[in-house]
Amino acid sequence: MLFDLRSPGRRRVVKTVYVFLALLIGVGLVGFGVGTGGSFGGIFNAASSGGGSASGQVLLENSLKKAQKRARAHPNSAAAWLAVGQAAYQIATLPTNYNASVGYGPAGHAALDTVKQAWNNYMGTAPSQPNNIFAEEVAAAFASPPSGIGDYTTAESAQAVVTENDPNSDPKKYSQYEYLAYYAYLAKDLTGGNLASARALALAPKAQVKQLRTTLLAIKAQAEASAGATGATGATG
Repeated sequence: MLFDLRSPGRRRVVKTVYVFLALLIGVGLVGFGVGTGGSFGGIFNAASSGGGSASGQVLLENSLKKAQKRARAHPNSAAAWLAVGQAAYQIATLPTNYNASVGYGPAGHAALDTVKQAWNNYMGTAPSQPNNIFAEEVAAAFASPPSGIGDYTTAESAQAVVTENDPNSDPKKYSQYEYLAYYAYLAKDLTGGNLASARALALAPKAQVKQLRTTLLAIKAQAEASAGATGATGATG
């Protein structure tokens, strides 16, 4: 269903858990000296003798700083901005920064500002084949609250990449256009919403066309009413 939005909250929770577990495992291996190739004992042993240890967020923030430094040195590098965006997204979705029930906390919002900047700069480099995983992350993060923050213009731009990358043979290809129409309408891009709606209806199974049309028309009407209420110019569809 459209309003389910592919349950990005549930997908993000799973992804966040795996990221957090990976961090814990990584920190644990280094901390206990596994794979260090030396006899220094690791950071946890150092901590027991007066040293300190870094949190998962600190490790990610250090990675982000390195990625940002590379991006500043190579502003036309798609790979550099991709690294910035994905590092910032991992920070935004840490359990300390994101809760599936209430959304993002202050640190999560701050990280998403970096994600958005990285996304715009990444797409500005005109990559020949935009990274679909990054696009899915951006679409989910900037979709409807609480799973996203309601920046529908950014969500639309990312969903356009996801839709383009989705194989035409995918029996659920229509659903990608459905989400694209949803984001476009809420971004008050009525032309883009109409085009995506038409593609969704053309590809949808016959049994679902009627309900899909009703849902899309309702979203369009909401977008038109919102555009009219805010005095948007040229957005009358």
